[in-house]
Amino acid sequence: MTTDHEQSGSPRGQLAAPPVGVFGKLLTIAAGIVVLVVAFMFSLVALGVVLIVGLLFFAYLKWKTRHLPRDLRDLAEQMQQQAARPGSRPQPGGRVIEGEVVRGNADEVAPESSTGSQQPNRSPTRDDG
Repeated sequence: MTTDHEQSGSPRGQLAAPPVGVFGKLLTIAAGIVVLVVAFMFSLVALGVVLIVGLLFFAYLKWKTRHLPRDLRDLAEQMQQQAARPGSRPQPGGRVIEGEVVRGNADEVAPESSTGSQQPNRSPTRDDG
């Protein structure tokens, strides 16, 4: 047979009985204070770890990008100098980052060639069997 506490599913049946007497109440208060102090100490340690990791990450990023302001300043100066010259074009010999050449007919001879017998460079594509 089951008791009333087991049938009702009351949470009080699962908890310990309330402390009896002054000594039990003081012990309960002391245990609560200890739990709160330990939780506060843990939160301070966790906060310290997060701050140190964040500071190290910021210092790493600052170190890796330390040259960017100087490079951007130099680039701005170069662009201002080029813009100040009337009719100036960018100088050849720079660094090409990405580019693509698109032609209407790849079999045409370039107009600069004087002989007309030169074939333009073609790289094989998927359509070339």
